[in-house]
Amino acid sequence: MQRDILYFIWQYADLHAFIIPLGIIGLWRWSVWLLKELIALRYRPTESQYKGAVTIITPVYNEDPGVFKQALYSWKKNKPSEIIAVIDYTDLACIKVFKMFARANKRAILIITKAQGKRPALAKGIKKAKSEILALVDSDTIWASDVIKNGLPPFVDNKVAGVGTYQSVFNPKTLAQRIFDTQLDLRYCDDMAFLGASGDALICLSGRTAFYRRKVILPMLPDLVNETFMGQLVISGDDKRLTYLVLAHGWKVRYQSNSHVYTPGMRDLSSYFKQRLRWTRNSLRADLRALKEGWVFKHKALVFFQLDKIAQAIVVILSPIYFFVALLTGVWQLALLILLWWSVSRLIKMSPHLRRRPGDIVILPIFIVYSFLTAVIKVYAIFTLNNQGWITRWDKERLQSFTFFKLAPAYAGTLGIILLLSVGVFLFKQYTFFIPQEEHRKLVAAMLPTTSTIALANQTSVLGAKIVKQKELLVKKYVMRDGDTLASVAQKYDVTIDNLLHANASRITNWNTLEPGFILSIPGKDMVLSPQRFNYQRIYKDNLGITYDSTSNTITVSGRGIILTLADIKNSVGKERLEEVKPGVWYLKSNLSLRSGVTLNLDKNEATWIKMASSKKGFVFLQAFNAAIYINGVKITSWDEKQNDFDREIKDGRSYIMVKDNSRMDLYSADIGYLGYARTPDLNASPYGIAWKMSKGKLLNTLLTGEVINSRFHNNYFGAYTFGATGMVWRGNKLYDNVRYGLDPHDDSNGFLVENNVAYNNGAHGIIFSKRCMYNTIRNNYSYNNKLHGIMLHEKSDNNIIENNIFEGNMNGIALWRASNNIVRNNIIRNNKHGIRVTVESRENIIEYNRITGSRLYGIYLYEDADKNIIQENIALGNDSAIYIKTKENIISRNTLENNRIGVYFLEKAGNNIVSENKILYNTSYGIYTKTNSGLSNPTASNVLYRNRKDIVARKSKTLIDHQN
Repeated sequence: MQRDILYFIWQYADLHAFIIPLGIIGLWRWSVWLLKELIALRYRPTESQYKGAVTIITPVYNEDPGVFKQALYSWKKNKPSEIIAVIDYTDLACIKVFKMFARANKRAILIITKAQGKRPALAKGIKKAKSEILALVDSDTIWASDVIKNGLPPFVDNKVAGVGTYQSVFNPKTLAQRIFDTQLDLRYCDDMAFLGASGDALICLSGRTAFYRRKVILPMLPDLVNETFMGQLVISGDDKRLTYLVLAHGWKVRYQSNSHVYTPGMRDLSSYFKQRLRWTRNSLRADLRALKEGWVFKHKALVFFQLDKIAQAIVVILSPIYFFVALLTGVWQLALLILLWWSVSRLIKMSPHLRRRPGDIVILPIFIVYSFLTAVIKVYAIFTLNNQGWITRWDKERLQSFTFFKLAPAYAGTLGIILLLSVGVFLFKQYTFFIPQEEHRKLVAAMLPTTSTIALANQTSVLGAKIVKQKELLVKKYVMRDGDTLASVAQKYDVTIDNLLHANASRITNWNTLEPGFILSIPGKDMVLSPQRFNYQRIYKDNLGITYDSTSNTITVSGRGIILTLADIKNSVGKERLEEVKPGVWYLKSNLSLRSGVTLNLDKNEATWIKMASSKKGFVFLQAFNAAIYINGVKITSWDEKQNDFDREIKDGRSYIMVKDNSRMDLYSADIGYLGYARTPDLNASPYGIAWKMSKGKLLNTLLTGEVINSRFHNNYFGAYTFGATGMVWRGNKLYDNVRYGLDPHDDSNGFLVENNVAYNNGAHGIIFSKRCMYNTIRNNYSYNNKLHGIMLHEKSDNNIIENNIFEGNMNGIALWRASNNIVRNNIIRNNKHGIRVTVESRENIIEYNRITGSRLYGIYLYEDADKNIIQENIALGNDSAIYIKTKENIISRNTLENNRIGVYFLEKAGNNIVSENKILYNTSYGIYTKTNSGLSNPTASNVLYRNRKDIVARKSKTLIDHQN
């Protein structure tokens, strides 16, 4: 549900560039609103005590007698010093009401005037009044019982000359009254609170009730009564004029939200809109005059409010114009989005009113329409600024006479502004949406042509990976039993007796008399070995030979077929060369070299820990040539006796273990740590830690192998290293915290089974097969948090299978570098920079059934001529780009690409790739994005594209643009 909502928001807020101006306007309007709301939170009414005489002055003309009477008695309850009513001589009914009121109220003063207009009436009353504080009140305004009490406290400040009150509609019933009541709540809860909290100036002390110091406004009466605009006497707008006169003379005005008055409001919409028009003209005239005179710039909040209101009049009209343009052009979703936004935004803005009258939520649709009509009224008011009159009160004979022809320019100007904005929006839409969309459709058709699945099936027969049958190279281990012969074992495992003999020739002295317990390496069926120059038909066994060379500090053990232990060696060379320092702990102080056919057993029953001398003064090694080493349950590390610690410094060399050529080395539950260093060019060894090394002249025709199970390799230069080994089993091991690699099968290490291992926190790759390493199976391993790749196949390491592994937190989960015809399947690859990286002529690989998630850049990344690969049946979730391709003739089929930023990304030289039958869903930017070079296309068929922010996007690359220019 959440993804669907986000889809609609992105799809129709971002899909149409033409709504960007509307978005900018919305951001501006809501930023202003939020600013005002935050500042308004600081507003508090003045709570001080102030006592002073108050005279109420009310001009009366064409008032409802009943409302006037109700207002009089509400004023009386506030105990003013005087009530002065200045009544037009023609309003006989109100004169009668007041006279009856005055009979019981000796302080009620009646002035009957023939002077037309509210301003002269106010002036007469002000001159007549005697009190210090004057309350200028409209004749239909009804007071609460505490208006004077709560309205006077700001006059404690001698610089305050005027105070405004909170105003509401009295018992609103009609639609016009309820809209007006809503508008008043927004004005006094938002605008007046904002201005009241941010300075000493208000936009207007409304004429319904405003308190003034008499001594301040009395000298201003000529400016009030005789105001002109563009040479014409101004009739209405007395309240705003008087407010600005006070401010212009340097006085302060304040707002008291707890001084609450009520007005009946206009009952019908026609009269209400006429009233709004009059107020709008009054406001614009006063604001323009204030800006021209310059005094307003002393009040930053007020000038900000004025300018914002003027600008708002034009920009608010754009919203309904955008709405109708969207409707007329058939973009229904965008129109719905705008309508939804209106509803939500106006509901938020109505909240101050809804807290008081929650039932008025039903007028929300009308309030939305009203808010746009007031914008039109503002535009019309600009063209009729100098039309004068008290529109809602004056008799027709007193109103200015405006024929249709006199008002025609104003109508034309208003309509012209609306039409101009509408045409502008429509043209802007054309050039930002319709025309670009059409151009984009043509570009997509050229760069991502749609074809049928059948047509693609015919084309795929010449593209993509070819499956090569795996060779059987895995070496099995067999322990001879009573009655076994070399021939019977060869027959049991279906291998040739020659291959079996050649695999073990260095350790067999007489192939006719193999004793029970002798360990044979059973070569794989597809292995072809060359004869070895060993005599395997001897009648007599070799003698054990153990010598020591002091020049090289080396113990050499010889004797084909001899099996020995550490104790055998110690007994021959003494504890100066090899010492059991305490039970089970041995200290090797000299190099130990095993010659052809020797077998060294290192077992936990004899040795639990072998320490190899290693310090800055020098180090020892263990080497075997055409020999065998079996390590079971033994810990082997470097040891710096002086520091009483492992040798942690690799720059000056460190102890290592290496077997060469027709050797076998097995490890079970071993712990190999703190060994090895970087090889120097002059060194004819692989001193990386523990190594299986084939001489280059014997590659592919001599068997070097071993079995490594449930062992640990840590803090070595390389965790473990092989070169030219074949058919090894690596199962259940942990390789961690090594300087470079965890497990590094190098040149021509073929036919390995690497399963159930854990490689982590290594300085480069967790696992790497480098240079012609073929027919290996890597499965069920967990490689994580290595600084470079979880696993890498490098330089012609072809025909391998990587399956059912987990790769997590590496630079790349899986990296193929000039490695072809490999199968990568059923792996979990998560939270790497790249999930699977295929590069440098890595071709015809099959990448299938993998789950790739959380890649910081690309889930599957093909570049630098990595062509003709098959990417199928994978699931890619939450990556930046699920599949990112810069190469040619790949097949991307039946994948699920969901909730990435981009599903499929074609760039630069990507061409003739096939994208078919994929599910591409909920991607936050694009489903398919292409920006390839000129003339290149990538056909698509039968893909499901659903709820992506943009399903398909084609862009002209710089190469294409340059070509067209």
